[in-house]
Amino acid sequence: MTSESANSSRKLDDILAKMDVLIAAKNEMLSKLNKLEMAQSTIIKDVEDLKNSFKETDIEIQECNSRLSLKADRTEVEVLREKMDDLENRSKRNNVVIWGVLEGSEKDFASMEDFVEVELLQRHMKLEKKVEVMRAHRSSFRRNSSENETPKPRPIHVYLLRYTDKVNLLKVAASKLKDNKYKESMIFISDDVSKSVRDDRSKLRKNYLQELKARPEVQFAFIPWSVPARILYKKEGTDSLKSFYLPKA
Repeated sequence: MTSESANSSRKLDDILAKMDVLIAAKNEMLSKLNKLEMAQSTIIKDVEDLKNSFKETDIEIQECNSRLSLKADRTEVEVLREKMDDLENRSKRNNVVIWGVLEGSEKDFASMEDFVEVELLQRHMKLEKKVEVMRAHRSSFRRNSSENETPKPRPIHVYLLRYTDKVNLLKVAASKLKDNKYKESMIFISDDVSKSVRDDRSKLRKNYLQELKARPEVQFAFIPWSVPARILYKKEGTDSLKSFYLPKA
């Protein structure tokens, strides 16, 4: 065999060896691809099964809700309402409401928070300790008034940074806002509670407070800023306060 033939033979052997390597790599890649396709098919099937499971669960939940709504009696509904009411009052724990501030009084301030903190609390009420106001806004809707009356100003809802500031502010407001008008309007501050608590306080004030005060053994009685609504009163010869709640229907 000539030298040239030998070189050609070696080159062919090298090419064949490289082809064998490439074919082996190709086969390995095809094997991996087949495995990936099988895994993908499995994943797609699992996803579809999961979707179907969610659909079945949704149907079961809807059926349960339907059965609950049909079976729920007055007691169950009342329990849910009490829980929702409790949640609302907890969320308003640091809140107060300022009543009677004329509409537009805040127009010269950058924000309602600045107006409340600087103008009302510091300048008008002359609070000695700074109260940090986190948020403040008027109610969205005006309170109802008769046709011959000027529309009543919307109350301002104020969220304070600290609960202790709220307690102190309510105490100070009771004395400093008495006969102390702001822009010719009497204002006062209350805690911010749910409608049901406000209604209960109104019923206590209307139907029970004066009756308790009229009893000879009762020294004094009042409705505190507390949840749930109650009357606190003190009997002669006792050191502690007693509580009176609305009778349950």
